[in-house]
Amino acid sequence: MLSTISKTFSKPKGWLGSIAGFIMATENKGLNQWAISHLNLNDGDHILEVGYGPGYSIKHMLKHHRHLRIDGLDASSTMQEQAQHRINKRMKNKHVRLYVGKIERARLPQEQYDKVLSVNNYTIWDDPQKGLFNLYHSLKPGGKLVIVMQPREKGADANRTKEMGEQMLNDLQMAGFDHFAVEYEELRPRLAVCVTAKKPRCD
Repeated sequence: MLSTISKTFSKPKGWLGSIAGFIMATENKGLNQWAISHLNLNDGDHILEVGYGPGYSIKHMLKHHRHLRIDGLDASSTMQEQAQHRINKRMKNKHVRLYVGKIERARLPQEQYDKVLSVNNYTIWDDPQKGLFNLYHSLKPGGKLVIVMQPREKGADANRTKEMGEQMLNDLQMAGFDHFAVEYEELRPRLAVCVTAKKPRCD
């Protein structure tokens, strides 16, 4: 049963996926808002969200910044349906494009995005290093990447959060990013970590 639940949240589908999407939108609300605050959004930015889930972050960003362009990539077609429903008006105006796929395999446009956001899905990427290399090439020089994680597995604690932060920092360094910052925040149900980095302006 626990295995089924874990798979449902990593790649939601079917009726269980719909329930998982509702839970994620509710439980991750504060986490998403905290993550978005680190993007330092400007009108006109082109954003990529990896793991957009039920679309809460996208809707929140568009509510406060009218002239953003946002692309989303998620492994679940069920989440694509939920997100499309949540941000239907913006979809019609072509402010948002939602895709289904995995970050390691996606063919992302080169030097396209000003900012990239990932909330609570980094540890379920099949190959984080490959995913980061993909994101590195998709960012414009000087572009910013924000990754937020809050462990939810049984037995997770502040030490686990700090381990995640260290691992993400190491992975980002290996991928070629710089201008790193690591910040921790107590958010229910436990400590969360935000790691930010930038793509150098000159390789």
